Parts: sequence; C-alpha cells; structure tokens
Amino acid sequence: MTTPKMLTGLLLALSVAPLPTFDFGWKLDRSYKYLWLKDKEKIGETVFRFSRKEGVAGGDEYYQLSIRRKMEGEGELQDSVGTLLFSGDGAPLSYQEETSIRHAGGIGLQEASIQFHAGRATTTYISNRKKKQGSKKEIPVDKGTFLFSTLCQEQWNLFTGKLDRTRPKSIKILYPEFGKVIEIDFSPEVQSAPLTIGGNKIPVTRFSFKVKKGSWQGNIWIDAKGRMLQYVSGPLKIVLAGEKTG
Repeated sequence: MTTPKMLTGLLLALSVAPLPTFDFGWKLDRSYKYLWLKDKEKIGETVFRFSRKEGVAGGDEYYQLSIRRKMEGEGELQDSVGTLLFSGDGAPLSYQEETSIRHAGGIGLQEASIQFHAGRATTTYISNRKKKQGSKKEIPVDKGTFLFSTLCQEQWNLFTGKLDRTRPKSIKILYPEFGKVIEIDFSPEVQSAPLTIGGNKIPVTRFSFKVKKGSWQGNIWIDAKGRMLQYVSGPLKIVLAGEKTG
C-alpha cells in the first residue's frame, strides 16, 4: 500500500530526475566544422556546436545550435553568427542571425529573427540597424516542419537522423528567405564506400534529394549516427572537416 510519505518521496524523485538526452548524433558542447568548396576551391567554413538548455521555471528542456560562418567570393566577405533553439524532436523554436558583409563599397549588416509559435513562423529582416525599414512576415507552419535558412546546411542535422535507409522519405522545411514551406524528397541510393574524415573511414549511406517544386537537387552522405558528413549540389560541396569528428 502506497502511503502519503512514500508518494511524496516518489514525486520528489521524479521532479529531480534528469530527462533523457535527445540523441541526434553529435556530441554536446563540442565544436565541429564544415568546409565549403566550390569547384574544389574553398569559399568558406561553418563552425557549429550543439548544447542542451534547461527549461525556464520547470519547463521542458530544449537544445541550442550555435554557428559561426565565414564566406568569401565575388568581392564580398561575409561573417555570420547565429543561434537556433529547438525542442527534443528537432522542431524549431527560434533562430537569430547577424551577418556583416564587407565589400568594396563598405560594410553592411543583416539581422534575421525567426520565431515559431502556435503553428506560425514570424520572420523579421533588418538591414543596417534600420528597424523601421525592416521586413516582417508571418508564415503558416505545420507540425513536423524543420527550418532551413540560407547557407545553414548544419540545420539539416535536425532531420537527417529521421531519414529511412530503406525507403524514400519527404521532409518539409521552412525556407524563410522565400517566405514559404517547401518539401524535399530524399531517397537512399547506395551504401557508399566509407568517407575518410580526419584519417577515419566512416561508413555512410548516400541519399539523393530533390525539391518537389523546383530544380534544386543533390546528394547527402549520412553516417550510422544520422549525422550529415557531406553535401553536394552542382559545383558546391560541403564536407565535415577532419580535426573534430568524434
């Protein structure tokens, strides 16, 4: 028979027991790097890190993907810092990014803010701190939709672990710069020869992908942990750097 004292002890134990960590393949609080190559020439890099955060006032825990991206080409140098907050199932909660752009005409600044709430995403873009001239838009977003902001291929890791290695699967993503949700079809192609990353040969599955309404297509390479180790579309190749791959 459960006594009030026993019940109190049980509730206390449950309240302090840590929730299981959502496993999306990457180690928490460790930096990784993607190299960006175009026609085999390096044009940039993205350093990214996953971490777990405690909920406010006893709320659910959530996760954070922090990035620092540097891109160079066509007379411009871009330096971006971004933070994506997401729940344990990969659903986006918010995204903030600030990008400085250096070119012959001077320096520009682009700020992006995306908030997800009650089936809608609110996007705000501000140039050069001119808030009154910023653009704002609300976009309907179905449950199970992921985020893919321009040049943020690291965000794909929130759904690549959900791909099926035996059959095709469609993923919905919000493309905020286009102001709409698009659907991408992923199909497992082959169990590719292992990718060599940092001297390690890592078994992978190659998936082809194609947007349902459009010409964008390519291939991604996913390891057994569900991590995207390589992305190729046209002349662009994004590959995990070898120095930090564990």
